[in-house]
Amino acid sequence: MTKDKRTSMDAERLPPLNALRHFEAVARLGSFAAAANDLHVTHWAVGKQIRLLEDWFGVPLFERRPRGVVPTDQGAALLNDVNGAFARLSHSVTQLRHESVSRRITGVVRVNVLPSFALYWLMPRLAEFQTDFPDIDVRVSTTSRKLRYVGDAFDIGVRSGREDAAGLTSTTLMPDMRLPACSPAVLRSRPIATVADLRNHTLLHSTTTRTAWTDWLRQAGAPGLQGSRHLDFDHVFLQLSAAVEGLGLTLASLPLIEREIAAGRLVCPLSEPVWRAPDYTLVVNIERAEDKAVLAFKKWILAKAAPLRSESSRKGVKQKARR
Repeated sequence: MTKDKRTSMDAERLPPLNALRHFEAVARLGSFAAAANDLHVTHWAVGKQIRLLEDWFGVPLFERRPRGVVPTDQGAALLNDVNGAFARLSHSVTQLRHESVSRRITGVVRVNVLPSFALYWLMPRLAEFQTDFPDIDVRVSTTSRKLRYVGDAFDIGVRSGREDAAGLTSTTLMPDMRLPACSPAVLRSRPIATVADLRNHTLLHSTTTRTAWTDWLRQAGAPGLQGSRHLDFDHVFLQLSAAVEGLGLTLASLPLIEREIAAGRLVCPLSEPVWRAPDYTLVVNIERAEDKAVLAFKKWILAKAAPLRSESSRKGVKQKARR
């Protein structure tokens, strides 16, 4: 009973909430007529709500002028609090609605991605998806094969470059931009100030990226440069792990190593040229494209990659401006 009384007393200390809604509209739009149009009520109804609020506070909230109204000092102070309260309420409502919708989606999503993409990009983020969609079962598999050879054993996948084939749809996920990267310890022993300094270092390769260094060095204006040694690995994730352990320099995909860079495990000693490999592509099995669980995963992964797509667009505009 005590709790109910306290709630009732708190409500009595609040001004009329509908009047606050009218007050915010008038302050935002600068006139009673504009507020009436925005709220789909009459001019008279808006005026009545404002008078009700001014009577409740006992102070004028607006200064009437020939071309509209502006908040008084007291009105401006109230508007600041009202905007903050409405913003917090809007955030809570949006979050609650999202959680409600998320929790109603159930199903299975079979995700097939490149092994290096799974280890360095997807797995560190996957817990966020499971938090948002706890009733969707995500089953991750890895292979470097073209998805058209995987058959119908996947719903959604990520590959390097487009996959145009019957039964598949492709969407650009994010750009694959690459730079030389190594552990900080490597630089402490042999600093790198120019491309020519790479001749003093071990260059790391993988089976699927064997020509990457050749392409990058050609773009850097040093097509004949050779490292002091070369180490080869079967997989990109082994190549990246070797770089973290200080075994040499790798030509790394920046989306894959952003967390390694943030944690200080890898550094990029040269900031250019940035070599653009084929974009990471999101591939969807058409037969499962309208499944709600698949759509939820597709929307989520595109949103997680959006900052990198935007960054790439900005860099592209800058490069064109310099030409």
